Amino acid sequence: MAENVTRHAPGETVLEMRGITKLYAGTVALHDVNFSVERGEVHGLIGKNGAGKSTLVSILSGIIQPSSGEIIVNGNSFSSFTPIIAKRNKISIITQEPQTIAEGTVMENLFMPIYNDHKKMIDWNALRQKAHEILTKAGLPIEPDYYVRDLSISAQQLMLVVKTCYVEDADIIIMDEVSASLTQADSVLLYRIIEDRVKAGKTVIFISHHTKELLNVCDRVTVLRDGKAVGTHKVSELDLQKIAALIVGKTAESAEFSGHRNVKIDRTKEPLFELRDFTRHGKFADIFLKVYEGEIVGIAGLRGAGRTEIFKSIVGADRFDVGQILYRGQSKRYKTPEAAIKDGIVYMAEEREREGLIPIASIKSNMSISVLDRISSGGIISTGKENTMVDELMKHLDVKAFSREQEINQLSGGNKQKVMVGKVIAQKPVVCLLDEPTRGVDIDAKESILHSIDEGMREGSCVILSSPGIDDLMKICDRIVILYGGRIIDEFKRGEYDEEAIYRATQGEVIHKEEAEG
Repeated sequence: MAENVTRHAPGETVLEMRGITKLYAGTVALHDVNFSVERGEVHGLIGKNGAGKSTLVSILSGIIQPSSGEIIVNGNSFSSFTPIIAKRNKISIITQEPQTIAEGTVMENLFMPIYNDHKKMIDWNALRQKAHEILTKAGLPIEPDYYVRDLSISAQQLMLVVKTCYVEDADIIIMDEVSASLTQADSVLLYRIIEDRVKAGKTVIFISHHTKELLNVCDRVTVLRDGKAVGTHKVSELDLQKIAALIVGKTAESAEFSGHRNVKIDRTKEPLFELRDFTRHGKFADIFLKVYEGEIVGIAGLRGAGRTEIFKSIVGADRFDVGQILYRGQSKRYKTPEAAIKDGIVYMAEEREREGLIPIASIKSNMSISVLDRISSGGIISTGKENTMVDELMKHLDVKAFSREQEINQLSGGNKQKVMVGKVIAQKPVVCLLDEPTRGVDIDAKESILHSIDEGMREGSCVILSSPGIDDLMKICDRIVILYGGRIIDEFKRGEYDEEAIYRATQGEVIHKEEAEG
């Protein structure tokens, strides 16, 4: 971490956001948010997943429009921004997922779309020299002629940081979870760039889920909770525990899910599913996990902790190097997800648009495509069975659509996610691996999905569930294991849930020290 990042004295206010509200159908993303930053500071935005951090900075960068409110930059007032207006006011955002042109060179990506500088002919030698000087100044050891497709994700992200900070020379630099995809060495370089830009009088708005990083990098932090700004604090007055308490607020007492069934889990029987010493070098290691019939086990961990990698290695989408998968006591090693499905092990991918759904197909086709053998006779699909199954799932999941024949690409994000869950339920899995099933959905959709998992996936089966929100796991899981740095470091049982303690554990703090040592 950036132990020696220089702290700066407060300067003049360069940005104010007053009364910012953003409404979506079925939810309030931001409500009357006031937020201001000063010249020459690193200002953190903190809050749980869904608190409104990315929405706020997306409004500031012109990606989305506010429903109401005012943005004031250097004394100039705006009701909303477009990306072009934001750039004119020297505001730039670097998002969590690198936005690059893979087939272009580093040099082209750095200067695109203005590398011709309004000239008819491009002086490629001069541009290459300029790129080399900028990369050298930033300390990024890549060459201007490298193709971006050949760079690691970490290097691509740093390239975009360099572009924003030195090529665009932005005055207000928004870093939205930028460090999530960086290696440890590249994170150190990021902190050096931040320090250099702040010394030059630039302002950085910094979003991260790593509290140690926030303490090391930021001068002040503003807390967002449930779409509202609830306070701004000097980092010098905070520590890890105080930041965790600010992020969580007083929600732990109300986290019990009204629909949670107190299912009695018989742990004297053989586990339905087990991982022993499960390891993929560089991704996760020494994973020991037993899951019993009727049980829902949550995996809590920061992005990059290894949750998705574990799921994909179980079902054969990725390899694993060491260890065992035990299903009903028998050792298994799947070469493909299809082989896992035949055994009743079903994985629901995090990326619904890319890996889980067929956008141009109907709700009915998406839900039934994996179970055609069950609704067919002699190779002919029974339309009646298919329609009945889909209608029951849509009712159970409260999918809001005109009909079962509506195309997936016409649905809201929440309803797409419900269809994904329906597709999994239709397969009647014995072991269900759900990777962030409530990601990016509104409150109503989230409650519907969680209820469906709790009610529809326990009977004769088990569930392993990851989620971007600790509170989601607390609502329906019988146990929550903590994944940090690719290893399980702690475990919480229902009855001892404490959202602040679980959050601190995801940061690497072992709460149950005696159990861990045993």
